[in-house]
Amino acid sequence: MKQTTKRYLGIAAASALTIGVATAVFAHGGFGPGFGQGWGGHHGMMGGPGGMMSGPGGMMGGPGSMMSGDPVASADQRLSGLRTTLEITADQETAWNAYAEAVKGKAGLMLAHRQSMMGSAGVAPEQRFAFHQQGLEQMQRITTTGRDLYNLLTPEQQTRFANLTGF
Repeated sequence: MKQTTKRYLGIAAASALTIGVATAVFAHGGFGPGFGQGWGGHHGMMGGPGGMMSGPGGMMGGPGSMMSGDPVASADQRLSGLRTTLEITADQETAWNAYAEAVKGKAGLMLAHRQSMMGSAGVAPEQRFAFHQQGLEQMQRITTTGRDLYNLLTPEQQTRFANLTGF
């Protein structure tokens, strides 16, 4: 068997295992912030109907998902809905823009990493480590800008934001 075929079979097996585990966790109701029932009957950004991980436009499934489509466009669409739901005011605009840019930056980074990993040359372990480091830095940026935004929101907005994003 060619090396390329073995690599693709390995990726397919790992993906199937990951999806199977994720399905079991979501079917069970999930755990931690961002999982489970959220504001307005939605399951929050991470799981369930309307969640970031599932359904059309989600990370793992359907048309426009982050795994099968453009993650930046998907993130932009979700951010637009979140902004509408939160009713961001002019005083909150700067913090919102910083948070939205961090989220879109993470999506762009994910797309770039995915494209690199799907290339024919493969990815060395050192490069994978660099990808993880970059992802961690971007997630820390999302956390920091999200906290800054959260602190400027009204109590009602904070509740919506927490339920929809897991903050």
